[in-house]
Amino acid sequence: MVGGRVESLWTAGAGMDGRAQQPQDFATAFEAAFARLQVVLEMACAGEGSWVERATVGVRQALEFAAAEPEAASVLTSGALAQGADGVGRYERLMNYLAGLLEAGRAESPHGAELPPTTERSVAGGVAAIVGSRVDRGKEAELDVLLPEVIQFVLTPYLGTSEAKRIASAAADWPRSQPER
Repeated sequence: MVGGRVESLWTAGAGMDGRAQQPQDFATAFEAAFARLQVVLEMACAGEGSWVERATVGVRQALEFAAAEPEAASVLTSGALAQGADGVGRYERLMNYLAGLLEAGRAESPHGAELPPTTERSVAGGVAAIVGSRVDRGKEAELDVLLPEVIQFVLTPYLGTSEAKRIASAAADWPRSQPER
């Protein structure tokens, strides 16, 4: 990682399709990208405020990370899934990590205990699919515009549609990476 970016470790020695030819290239790129994303999300989750505020800041910062680091975002999402068993295993570790961050939302919900056990992984996977789809098409700039939708998507299972939509709409007007006041 140089200057906060995952350099072309993944594409060094890549074939015509841009996929890493050496598994260690992918593994190194994935681990560097995952570590950087973890720092971003841990900082968002360590802030003061409710789980909803921290989750909203975390979503914003994760999308900002993906927009600023599209190669890293691609390695973490579709790039991982394209690498076979090793990549899928790493992707599963990412999904488990993200699901763990979302789990605290159950306590914010009057029906948290009733949510299916797969809720957090499903939400994390949905966000990863949105990010992967945009960065793979070179449309990472669209992630900023999608912020309210992604926030609503993440919060809806815990807060219901109306409250999640209200918070997501308000979040669109926040300064970058700042919680609702």
